Amino acid sequence: MTTAASRPQTIRMTMRDGGLVMEALAEYPFKTVFELIGKLNQQANLQSGIGTDDEHECEFSLANHELALIIKALGELPFNRVHALLSSLQAQIAGPRRRASGKG
Repeated sequence: MTTAASRPQTIRMTMRDGGLVMEALAEYPFKTVFELIGKLNQQANLQSGIGTDDEHECEFSLANHELALIIKALGELPFNRVHALLSSLQAQIAGPRRRASGKG
């Protein structure tokens, strides 16, 4: 049985934001992040097809523990570099929860 907590979440990020996520994850031990980095790269490569446009948005399907690791890693970078991305992720995560609970 799939619970709401174990259901993958879909988030959208620009290629620029994806680069920031990769930079943050690169600060962690390889064995902790290599599967997640591979997953992000694979999903981005399947959607990109437009070259290197930094503003192109991709959709990523992530488990809660993967999303938590991304947020934790971003939290260790300077706030002025990550605040917009963290706000966007927070809104995307909160949106489905509000709709599921009947609020919003």
